[in-house]
Amino acid sequence: MTPSRNLVLVHTPDWQDIADFHAIKTHAESMAPDIEVFIVSNPSRSSVTSRKAAQRPSLIFSPVRLLDFRPRRGRLYAGQPMSKLEEMRRLAAAGLPVPAFEEIGPQTVLSRDTYGPYVIVKPSYALASWGQNIELLPTDRVHYRAPSDYPADHLGRYAPMIAQTFVDCGHAMTCRVLTLFGVPLFSYWRQSTRPLMLDPSRAPFKPADYMPAPPDMTAHVTRDPAMLALAAAAWRAMPTVALQACDILRDKDGGLHLLEINPGGGAWAFSNKSAPGYRKRLGVDDLSSFFDAFRTAAHLLVERTRAEAV
Repeated sequence: MTPSRNLVLVHTPDWQDIADFHAIKTHAESMAPDIEVFIVSNPSRSSVTSRKAAQRPSLIFSPVRLLDFRPRRGRLYAGQPMSKLEEMRRLAAAGLPVPAFEEIGPQTVLSRDTYGPYVIVKPSYALASWGQNIELLPTDRVHYRAPSDYPADHLGRYAPMIAQTFVDCGHAMTCRVLTLFGVPLFSYWRQSTRPLMLDPSRAPFKPADYMPAPPDMTAHVTRDPAMLALAAAAWRAMPTVALQACDILRDKDGGLHLLEINPGGGAWAFSNKSAPGYRKRLGVDDLSSFFDAFRTAAHLLVERTRAEAV
Protein backbone atom coordinates (compact mmCIF):
# COMPACT_ATOMS: atom_id res chain seq x y z
CA MET A 1 0.00 0.00 0.00
CA THR A 2 1.28 3.45 -0.89
CA PRO A 3 1.23 5.74 2.14
CA SER A 4 -1.30 8.57 1.98
CA ARG A 5 -0.33 10.40 5.18
CA ASN A 6 2.75 11.11 7.27
CA LEU A 7 3.44 10.95 10.98
CA VAL A 8 6.42 13.03 12.09
CA LEU A 9 7.96 12.28 15.50
CA VAL A 10 10.16 15.09 16.80
CA HIS A 11 12.97 13.86 19.06
CA THR A 12 14.73 16.18 21.50
CA PRO A 13 18.11 14.94 22.82
CA ASP A 14 18.41 14.84 26.62
CA TRP A 15 14.62 14.80 26.96
CA GLN A 16 13.85 11.45 25.30
CA ASP A 17 15.90 8.46 24.17
CA ILE A 18 15.60 8.21 20.39
CA ALA A 19 15.20 4.44 20.81
CA ASP A 20 11.75 5.14 22.29
CA PHE A 21 10.72 6.91 19.10
CA HIS A 22 12.11 4.13 16.92
CA ALA A 23 9.96 1.68 18.91
CA ILE A 24 6.87 3.84 18.31
CA LYS A 25 7.78 4.12 14.62
CA THR A 26 8.10 0.32 14.27
CA HIS A 27 4.71 -0.26 15.91
CA ALA A 28 3.03 2.46 13.85
CA GLU A 29 4.39 1.14 10.56
CA SER A 30 3.28 -2.40 11.34
CA MET A 31 -0.27 -1.35 12.16
CA ALA A 32 -0.68 1.37 9.51
CA PRO A 33 0.89 0.79 6.06
CA ASP A 34 -1.06 3.85 4.88
CA ILE A 35 1.15 6.09 7.07
CA GLU A 36 4.84 6.86 6.58
CA VAL A 37 6.65 7.65 9.82
CA PHE A 38 9.56 10.08 10.05
CA ILE A 39 11.79 10.83 13.04
CA VAL A 40 13.41 14.25 13.05
CA SER A 41 15.74 16.00 15.47
CA ASN A 42 14.27 19.02 17.24
CA PRO A 43 17.58 20.98 17.34
CA SER A 44 17.89 20.60 13.54
CA ARG A 45 15.97 22.23 10.70
CA SER A 46 15.79 18.79 9.00
CA SER A 47 15.10 20.54 5.71
CA VAL A 48 15.18 17.43 3.52
CA THR A 49 12.79 15.50 5.75
CA SER A 50 10.58 18.55 6.16
CA ARG A 51 10.24 18.91 2.37
CA LYS A 52 9.51 15.21 1.95
CA ALA A 53 6.92 15.16 4.74
CA ALA A 54 5.19 18.19 3.24
CA GLN A 55 4.22 16.17 0.15
CA ARG A 56 1.36 14.50 2.03
CA PRO A 57 -1.07 15.41 4.83
CA SER A 58 0.89 15.12 8.06
CA LEU A 59 0.62 15.05 11.82
CA ILE A 60 3.58 16.16 13.93
CA PHE A 61 4.12 15.06 17.53
CA SER A 62 6.76 16.53 19.81
CA PRO A 63 6.68 16.02 23.59
CA VAL A 64 8.33 19.42 24.09
CA ARG A 65 7.97 22.67 22.14
CA LEU A 66 9.54 22.90 18.70
CA LEU A 67 13.07 24.30 18.62
CA ASP A 68 14.84 24.57 15.26
CA PHE A 69 12.65 22.07 13.44
CA ARG A 70 9.88 23.78 11.49
CA PRO A 71 7.38 21.59 9.61
CA ARG A 72 6.08 22.97 6.32
CA ARG A 73 2.61 21.54 6.83
CA GLY A 74 0.71 19.34 9.24
CA ARG A 75 -1.39 19.21 12.39
CA LEU A 76 0.97 19.93 15.27
CA TYR A 77 0.85 18.52 18.79
CA ALA A 78 3.79 19.85 20.82
CA GLY A 79 4.55 20.74 24.41
CA GLN A 80 3.19 24.11 25.46
CA PRO A 81 5.09 25.80 28.29
CA MET A 82 2.71 28.06 30.19
CA SER A 83 2.70 29.85 33.50
CA LYS A 84 1.50 27.79 36.44
CA LEU A 85 -1.16 30.44 37.07
CA GLU A 86 -2.60 30.10 33.58
CA GLU A 87 -2.44 26.31 33.79
CA MET A 88 -4.25 26.13 37.13
CA ARG A 89 -6.84 28.70 36.07
CA ARG A 90 -7.66 26.69 32.97
CA LEU A 91 -7.93 23.44 34.93
CA ALA A 92 -10.07 25.04 37.64
CA ALA A 93 -12.32 26.68 35.03
CA ALA A 94 -12.96 23.21 33.61
CA GLY A 95 -14.31 22.12 36.99
CA LEU A 96 -11.35 19.93 37.91
CA PRO A 97 -10.43 19.50 41.60
CA VAL A 98 -7.53 21.95 41.77
CA PRO A 99 -6.61 23.03 45.33
CA ALA A 100 -7.39 26.68 46.08
CA PHE A 101 -4.67 29.01 44.82
CA GLU A 102 -3.87 32.65 44.16
CA GLU A 103 -1.06 34.89 43.03
CA ILE A 104 0.90 36.37 45.91
CA GLY A 105 0.76 40.15 45.46
CA PRO A 106 1.59 43.18 47.62
CA GLN A 107 -1.87 43.13 49.23
CA THR A 108 -2.11 39.36 49.76
CA VAL A 109 -3.39 38.20 53.15
CA LEU A 110 -4.29 34.52 53.16
CA SER A 111 -7.25 33.24 55.17
CA ARG A 112 -6.92 30.05 57.19
CA ASP A 113 -10.63 29.51 56.51
CA THR A 114 -9.80 29.18 52.80
CA TYR A 115 -6.33 27.67 52.90
CA GLY A 116 -6.09 25.82 56.18
CA PRO A 117 -3.01 25.93 58.41
CA TYR A 118 -0.37 25.45 55.69
CA VAL A 119 0.13 26.48 52.08
CA ILE A 120 2.51 25.53 49.31
CA VAL A 121 4.38 28.51 47.86
CA LYS A 122 5.74 27.93 44.37
CA PRO A 123 6.85 29.83 41.26
CA SER A 124 4.42 30.49 38.44
CA TYR A 125 7.33 30.68 35.98
CA ALA A 126 6.47 28.66 32.86
CA LEU A 127 9.67 26.63 32.81
CA ALA A 128 9.74 25.80 36.53
CA SER A 129 10.30 22.09 37.05
CA TRP A 130 11.65 19.39 39.36
CA GLY A 131 10.27 21.09 42.47
CA GLN A 132 12.47 24.17 42.07
CA ASN A 133 11.94 26.91 44.72
CA ILE A 134 8.87 25.27 46.31
CA GLU A 135 8.25 25.81 50.04
CA LEU A 136 5.66 24.74 52.59
CA LEU A 137 4.78 27.50 55.08
CA PRO A 138 2.24 28.22 57.80
CA THR A 139 -0.55 30.20 56.15
CA ASP A 140 -0.02 33.29 58.33
CA ARG A 141 3.65 33.48 57.34
CA VAL A 142 3.03 33.88 53.63
CA HIS A 143 3.72 37.39 52.39
CA TYR A 144 4.72 39.20 49.21
CA ARG A 145 8.36 39.63 48.29
CA ALA A 146 9.43 41.95 45.52
CA PRO A 147 11.21 40.12 42.66
CA SER A 148 14.45 41.92 43.46
CA ASP A 149 14.37 40.51 47.01
CA TYR A 150 14.82 36.93 45.80
CA PRO A 151 18.28 35.37 45.29
CA ALA A 152 19.72 35.69 41.81
CA ASP A 153 18.85 32.10 40.88
CA HIS A 154 15.32 32.12 42.32
CA LEU A 155 12.42 31.90 39.85
CA GLY A 156 10.48 34.47 41.89
CA ARG A 157 12.61 37.09 40.17
CA TYR A 158 11.03 36.29 36.81
CA ALA A 159 7.33 35.62 37.49
CA PRO A 160 4.85 35.89 40.37
CA MET A 161 4.78 33.38 43.17
CA ILE A 162 1.66 31.32 43.91
CA ALA A 163 0.08 30.22 47.18
CA GLN A 164 -1.81 26.92 47.00
CA THR A 165 -3.65 24.89 49.63
CA PHE A 166 -1.53 22.15 51.14
CA VAL A 167 -3.34 18.81 50.80
CA ASP A 168 -3.00 16.64 53.91
CA CYS A 169 -2.70 13.05 52.70
CA GLY A 170 -2.15 11.55 56.14
CA HIS A 171 0.96 9.84 54.81
CA ALA A 172 2.71 12.11 52.33
CA MET A 173 2.11 10.85 48.78
CA THR A 174 1.98 11.92 45.17
CA CYS A 175 0.97 10.16 41.98
CA ARG A 176 2.05 11.09 38.47
CA VAL A 177 -0.03 9.76 35.59
CA LEU A 178 1.53 10.28 32.16
CA THR A 179 -1.07 10.33 29.40
CA LEU A 180 -1.18 10.77 25.64
CA PHE A 181 -4.55 12.10 24.45
CA GLY A 182 -5.87 11.15 27.88
CA VAL A 183 -4.76 7.51 27.67
CA PRO A 184 -2.25 6.33 30.32
CA LEU A 185 1.29 5.50 29.25
CA PHE A 186 2.83 5.31 32.72
CA SER A 187 2.00 5.99 36.36
CA TYR A 188 4.14 6.35 39.43
CA TRP A 189 2.75 6.45 42.97
CA ARG A 190 5.07 7.15 45.86
CA GLN A 191 4.06 7.33 49.50
CA SER A 192 5.79 7.88 52.82
CA THR A 193 5.82 5.05 55.33
CA ARG A 194 5.69 7.63 58.14
CA PRO A 195 2.57 9.59 59.15
CA LEU A 196 2.72 13.27 58.26
CA MET A 197 3.62 15.36 61.32
CA LEU A 198 4.40 19.05 60.84
CA ASP A 199 5.89 21.08 63.66
CA PRO A 200 5.24 24.82 62.97
CA SER A 201 8.43 25.75 64.82
CA ARG A 202 10.44 24.03 62.05
CA ALA A 203 8.93 26.06 59.21
CA PRO A 204 9.75 26.67 56.43
CA PHE A 205 9.71 22.95 55.82
CA LYS A 206 12.11 20.99 53.68
CA PRO A 207 10.60 18.75 50.96
CA ALA A 208 11.52 15.65 52.99
CA ASP A 209 9.21 16.94 55.76
CA TYR A 210 6.08 16.89 53.60
CA MET A 211 6.94 14.80 50.53
CA PRO A 212 7.69 11.06 50.34
CA ALA A 213 11.42 10.47 50.16
CA PRO A 214 13.81 7.50 50.50
CA PRO A 215 14.38 5.54 52.62
CA ASP A 216 10.95 6.02 54.24
CA MET A 217 9.01 5.55 51.03
CA THR A 218 7.24 2.95 48.93
CA ALA A 219 6.63 3.23 45.19
CA HIS A 220 4.43 1.38 42.73
CA VAL A 221 2.62 1.72 39.42
CA THR A 222 -1.09 2.28 39.84
CA ARG A 223 -4.09 1.56 37.65
CA ASP A 224 -6.46 3.14 40.17
CA PRO A 225 -9.60 3.86 38.06
CA ALA A 226 -10.31 7.19 39.78
CA MET A 227 -6.74 8.41 39.27
CA LEU A 228 -6.76 7.45 35.58
CA ALA A 229 -10.21 8.99 35.09
CA LEU A 230 -9.03 12.29 36.57
CA ALA A 231 -5.99 12.28 34.28
CA ALA A 232 -8.27 11.67 31.28
CA ALA A 233 -10.49 14.56 32.39
CA ALA A 234 -7.43 16.81 32.56
CA TRP A 235 -6.68 16.06 28.92
CA ARG A 236 -10.27 16.83 27.91
CA ALA A 237 -9.88 20.19 29.66
CA MET A 238 -6.75 20.99 27.61
CA PRO A 239 -6.94 18.77 24.50
CA THR A 240 -4.32 20.69 22.52
CA VAL A 241 -1.71 19.46 25.03
CA ALA A 242 -1.37 15.87 23.84
CA LEU A 243 1.21 14.70 26.39
CA GLN A 244 0.33 15.45 30.01
CA ALA A 245 2.04 14.44 33.24
CA CYS A 246 -0.74 14.80 35.79
CA ASP A 247 0.34 15.23 39.40
CA ILE A 248 -2.47 13.98 41.64
CA LEU A 249 -2.88 13.73 45.41
CA ARG A 250 -5.34 11.67 47.44
CA ASP A 251 -6.15 13.35 50.76
CA LYS A 252 -6.60 11.46 54.01
CA ASP A 253 -10.38 11.37 53.45
CA GLY A 254 -10.02 9.83 49.97
CA GLY A 255 -10.60 12.93 47.82
CA LEU A 256 -8.49 13.52 44.72
CA HIS A 257 -6.73 16.78 43.90
CA LEU A 258 -5.06 17.73 40.61
CA LEU A 259 -1.96 19.89 41.08
CA GLU A 260 -0.74 20.32 37.50
CA ILE A 261 -0.32 18.60 34.14
CA ASN A 262 3.22 19.73 33.19
CA PRO A 263 2.16 20.93 29.71
CA GLY A 264 5.73 21.69 28.65
CA GLY A 265 6.22 17.98 27.95
CA GLY A 266 9.51 17.41 29.76
CA ALA A 267 8.08 14.47 31.72
CA TRP A 268 8.77 11.67 29.19
CA ALA A 269 9.23 9.24 32.07
CA PHE A 270 10.75 6.39 30.05
CA SER A 271 14.06 8.10 29.40
CA ASN A 272 14.20 11.55 31.01
CA LYS A 273 16.42 12.28 34.00
CA SER A 274 13.87 10.79 36.43
CA ALA A 275 13.85 7.43 34.62
CA PRO A 276 16.79 5.82 36.49
CA GLY A 277 15.10 6.54 39.84
CA TYR A 278 11.78 5.18 38.59
CA ARG A 279 13.44 1.98 37.36
CA LYS A 280 15.35 1.47 40.61
CA ARG A 281 12.36 2.00 42.90
CA LEU A 282 9.99 -0.07 40.78
CA GLY A 283 12.57 -2.83 40.27
CA VAL A 284 12.23 -2.97 36.48
CA ASP A 285 14.40 -2.28 33.44
CA ASP A 286 11.59 -1.30 31.06
CA LEU A 287 9.21 1.42 32.25
CA SER A 288 7.18 1.18 29.05
CA SER A 289 6.03 -2.36 29.86
CA PHE A 290 3.33 -1.49 32.40
CA PHE A 291 0.93 0.09 29.91
CA ASP A 292 2.62 -1.20 26.72
CA ALA A 293 3.42 2.48 26.30
CA PHE A 294 5.12 2.58 22.90
CA ARG A 295 2.55 0.37 21.19
CA THR A 296 -0.21 2.40 22.88
CA ALA A 297 1.38 5.66 21.74
CA ALA A 298 1.71 4.32 18.19
CA HIS A 299 -1.95 3.31 18.11
CA LEU A 300 -3.09 6.73 19.36
CA LEU A 301 -0.85 8.61 16.93
CA VAL A 302 -2.01 6.46 14.01
CA GLU A 303 -5.64 7.23 14.91
CA ARG A 304 -4.91 10.95 15.13
CA THR A 305 -2.93 10.95 11.89
CA ARG A 306 -5.78 9.32 10.00
CA ALA A 307 -8.30 11.73 11.49
CA GLU A 308 -6.40 15.01 11.59
CA ALA A 309 -3.41 15.05 9.21
CA VAL A 310 -3.46 18.12 6.98
